[in-house]
Amino acid sequence: MMRRPVMLICALAVMVTALSGCWSRKELGDLAVAIGLGIDRTDKGYRVTVQIVAPSLAAASSGGSGGPPALVVDTEAATIMEALRKLTTKLPRKIYLSHLSMLLLDEAMAKDGIRKPLDFLFRDHEVRPDFDVAIVRDGSAYDALSIMTPLERLPARDLYDSLNGSQKNWAPTSAVRLLDLMKWFDLDGQEAVLTGLHLVGNLEKGKTKENVESINSPLKFEYRGIGVMKDDVLLGWLNENDSKAYNYVTGKVKSTVGKVDCPDKAGTFVMEVLQAKSRIIPKLHNGQPSATVKITIEANIAEVECSLDLNSREVLDMMKTQAAKRTQELIAGGIRKVQSDFGVDIFGFGTKFHKKYPAYWASKHNQWNEEFSKMDVKVVMDYIIKGRGRIVNPPLKEEEP
Repeated sequence: MMRRPVMLICALAVMVTALSGCWSRKELGDLAVAIGLGIDRTDKGYRVTVQIVAPSLAAASSGGSGGPPALVVDTEAATIMEALRKLTTKLPRKIYLSHLSMLLLDEAMAKDGIRKPLDFLFRDHEVRPDFDVAIVRDGSAYDALSIMTPLERLPARDLYDSLNGSQKNWAPTSAVRLLDLMKWFDLDGQEAVLTGLHLVGNLEKGKTKENVESINSPLKFEYRGIGVMKDDVLLGWLNENDSKAYNYVTGKVKSTVGKVDCPDKAGTFVMEVLQAKSRIIPKLHNGQPSATVKITIEANIAEVECSLDLNSREVLDMMKTQAAKRTQELIAGGIRKVQSDFGVDIFGFGTKFHKKYPAYWASKHNQWNEEFSKMDVKVVMDYIIKGRGRIVNPPLKEEEP
């Protein structure tokens, strides 16, 4: 009978020990929560800029006191870790990186290589690698994180939402997370890419309240172009069409629009892509690689600026043919551009050869970029028109014969 009370006491003791709390917990009042991080190359090493949430000021601004909901602090040091710890000389709290939305890198550092400065972020257990990474073109990460944005109270969040929104609805950008970079750096057969960020307008006014109080903000940011990497080094930039081609081939196009010449008439029409799927088919013939890219697109007719009878099946077929031809040329041109100007496989053709032809890959993977640059790639389109909109024919006056 005595065993039951003893066992009960032991069980209670174990439960009390388990509920004693988390040994590694951190109090919110002791932390400066970072939402944006910027790294610029300097003569001293790195200039690290942190955009942190100011909870008390954010609450005050919602009540009308006018205080900014975020603060920007920066410092320089030989390494990233040293710079982050050195920021405690300017802040009463330790920087907490688990809630980052954006990491911005300056273009000069990207051209030297980003693997070393990112080592701390890859390694640190407090960093969750689900934030986006972009390169500031012709500017500094410090300036980009210092601007005030009108749509979002937290500027770093605005940068994050805009990048993901542009990839989803427009397509010439690519939202790349730190986790994606970690995978690419250890992947044979596909090189990394990063989207470029431009600052357009008056930089000094962009850092003041005037940027959010004016109907036409003096300074705006704009994502423009996808940067081609070789290992961790930035080689150069793709233009808008070639960036869109990259997203088509890699299956990242969720929705976009494209202008097409009207068949047999002056003017253009616009197709709204609703869904796009891609498939890379590798081929090996007499030891020579080639590939076919199959693209399937479903789209609506979104805008028509010429006189076309959209009740005619023949006219719809001609429009489909024109749209497919235009998209095929865009994708094929983007692939050739990367092959000729950069000579690195950012599309992932190599990963397909690795999977299908392991013996060939074992002998060629060290010089795959050279093989890719001269490889024949064919683009095949399957284009489907799903709808014509609320009206059938455009409200245009028929052209005189």
